[in-house]
Amino acid sequence: MDFNLKKKFMARTKISRVGACFALGRLVRLNAIILATLFVPANHAGAQGVSADSPSLEALLARADSVNPSIQAARDRVIAARARIGPAATWPDPMLMAGIQNLPLSSSPAAGHAGETAPGDPMTMKMVGISQTIPYPGKLALRRQSAEYEARAVAADLDAARLEVERNVRSQYFELFYLDKAIEIAERNRGVLADVIQVTEAHYAAGTGGQQDVLKARVDAARLGETTSALLEQKRSALAELNALLDRESTTPVTSPAIPQRIVSAAIQSDPSQVRFTSQSLGARVADSPLPPLADLQDLAVKQSPLLRDSEARLEAQAARVSLARKESRPDFDLSLQYGQRNYRPDMISAQLSVPIPLHRGSRQQQQVAEARSEFSAMESDRRAQINSIRAQVARLVSDIERERTELALYAKAILPQGAAAATASLASYQSGKTNLLTVLDNQNTLFTYQTAYYRAVADFAKSLAELEQVVGGEILR
Repeated sequence: MDFNLKKKFMARTKISRVGACFALGRLVRLNAIILATLFVPANHAGAQGVSADSPSLEALLARADSVNPSIQAARDRVIAARARIGPAATWPDPMLMAGIQNLPLSSSPAAGHAGETAPGDPMTMKMVGISQTIPYPGKLALRRQSAEYEARAVAADLDAARLEVERNVRSQYFELFYLDKAIEIAERNRGVLADVIQVTEAHYAAGTGGQQDVLKARVDAARLGETTSALLEQKRSALAELNALLDRESTTPVTSPAIPQRIVSAAIQSDPSQVRFTSQSLGARVADSPLPPLADLQDLAVKQSPLLRDSEARLEAQAARVSLARKESRPDFDLSLQYGQRNYRPDMISAQLSVPIPLHRGSRQQQQVAEARSEFSAMESDRRAQINSIRAQVARLVSDIERERTELALYAKAILPQGAAAATASLASYQSGKTNLLTVLDNQNTLFTYQTAYYRAVADFAKSLAELEQVVGGEILR
């Protein structure tokens, strides 16, 4: 009886060990594949799936430009502003007058005929006339000039709206790229943990491992499920944000988002061995920046930024309003011409010229000039502050982009290959009994954390570049 139980136990132990060896071999092969295809960016253009040109992104950008409500509203405002130019330089409409003048309220005796009334009062007449306000020379030209500059400002607002929508579409699209990659990594990690659980259960069944190893592996698998759930919710949120920009249903899918080749090439060298740093000091930037010099980018942003073109046009419009305020003390003219028809008397014509007297010039017209000048001065200060802000924003974004390039270079050149090698080595050591399961799990989790962080840096680089191009007002990669 005891002999049979011993045979069964030995047989079960042998089977468990075979299963453990099979699972460990699968883990080692999986990590070798990861090391060869995902974590060595020498072939990252094809292996990592981030470099293929993405016509779907261009299609989304074209759709956003045509249907986005913010852009459409900006277009309508441009039409409205241009429609205000003509009326601003047009004389006021003339006034047509018609009526009766000098109509007596009661009859009066006619001269020489006591008790009789005349058929009509000689002073009563039917009158028709026209009047026209004539603006002081130069006022209409200044009003037209102000309206034209306002229209230019609104057109710059349209360009700013288009750049902002394009930046937001790109950002959400790149975020979807990252989330797809993170979910893919989590799925792969789940397969690895499943093999680890199989190994720990086999060791536990064989009496060569403890129950705590099984529980630890299962806890890590449960935490991975929590992480994946959070990633899926983030993907739904990003997809809804993108579809809102495209004016369509929140759940409309976006298939296989990918970062365009020009951005991937700017982010990192295709061959990690070619990566160079500007110096050997700690924290040095990666060399061969794809960006123009910072000063050139700042000058280009000041020149091209639609926000600055907007403020410049509004400043010119305010300058025209200052000149117009100075002319407000110069009076407009009211000219009227009337024709009167009388009974038994000759018809009459009348002409009249009216000019306002600026009795309150000090408390009205001069205050209007002071207001316009102060507003102009305030707008000049706002523009200088805006220029300084844009220069600082360009500097910040360039720093972000260079930091992300350096981070990617470190991941590609050292962190990812070494992390994959450490995970593979710990699996081999665990198989030979030279290390414990905790070390294996820690190395495996660290490996997948590095991989997720790599794609996070790729997406952040693309988003920072999109924001910089929005600020500058166009593409800036050399």
